[in-house]
Amino acid sequence: MGLLSRFEGKMEDTVEGAADRMGAAPLSPVQIAKKAEKQMRREKMVGAGKQYAPTLYTVLVNADDDRRLLGYYPTLAGETETYLSAKAAEQGLVMDGQPLVRFIVDDDLRHGKFDVIAEMVASPLVEQLRQEEYARYGILRPQGQGAMGRAAAPAGYQAGYQPAPAPAPAPKPQTMNFNQMADDYDFVPEDTEGRQAYIYDITNDRAFTLPGDAETIGRESKNDIVIPDINVSRVHAEIRQDESGAWILTDLGSTNGTFVNGRQIKSTALQDADRIIVGTTNLEFQLI
Repeated sequence: MGLLSRFEGKMEDTVEGAADRMGAAPLSPVQIAKKAEKQMRREKMVGAGKQYAPTLYTVLVNADDDRRLLGYYPTLAGETETYLSAKAAEQGLVMDGQPLVRFIVDDDLRHGKFDVIAEMVASPLVEQLRQEEYARYGILRPQGQGAMGRAAAPAGYQAGYQPAPAPAPAPKPQTMNFNQMADDYDFVPEDTEGRQAYIYDITNDRAFTLPGDAETIGRESKNDIVIPDINVSRVHAEIRQDESGAWILTDLGSTNGTFVNGRQIKSTALQDADRIIVGTTNLEFQLI
C-alpha cells in the first residue's frame, strides 16, 4: 500500500461526516496532502550538494470552512506532516527539522476552495509557530514526546493530548526608546552621516534602498518595501531617519509583531547589521 493510500485510510474515520458539516463542497484531506507535496517539490532548494524541502506549509481556507473543520485540524495537520516527511525521505529531500502544517483563513477564497503555500523557514521559527498552533487548539504535547512536536509521534498526537489550561498572559516585551537608551547607558549612536542605508531581504535575496523619509514595510503592494509573506501584516512596520540621523524602526500594530535581534519591539533605533524578522521573513539593516 502506498503512502497516499495509507494517509487516505487514516483520514477516512477522522473526517467521517465532514461532508455533511461542510455542505456540497467539502475540503478533501487527500487533495490537501497532494497539493502540499506538489508545493514541496516546487519550492525545494539545492545547496551544498543536497536538495532541501520546505518545512512550513500554510493551508489557506475559506472562513466558513475554517469554522466547520477547526476540530479536525490537529489530526489532519499531524497526519499531513507525517506524510510530507515520508515523501521527502522517499524523494531524497532533506528537511531542517519536522515540518509544520497550519491552517489560516483567506477571505478571498470561496467555500470548498483552498491553497497551500510552502516556505523554507528555519527550524527555531517553525517550532515557535508550532507552539502557537498548540495554543490555538488548546492542546499539550504528550508525555515523552521530543522537541520536534507532533510529527515526531503522530499516534500520540491524535490520541495523547489533553486540554491545556488557560495560558498565563504573555509578558509585555521590554522596549526602550532611543533617548532612554542614551540616558541610561551613555550610548552614542553610530555615525550614519553620508552613509547609504539599505534593508536586505535575506529570505528573498532582495535589497531596498532607504531614502530617509518614512518607508512602510508590509504585504500589500502599496508599501514601499513589499514582503510576499502571508504572516506579514498588510502594513506591518515603518522605517525612517530622524533629525539626529538615527534610523528608527516602528511596528505599526502588526498581528505577529516585529523583532530586532530576537527581541520584539514597538519602536527602536537600528544599528548596522541588525537582524529584523517580520512574519517568517528575515531582513537585515545595512549601512554602506
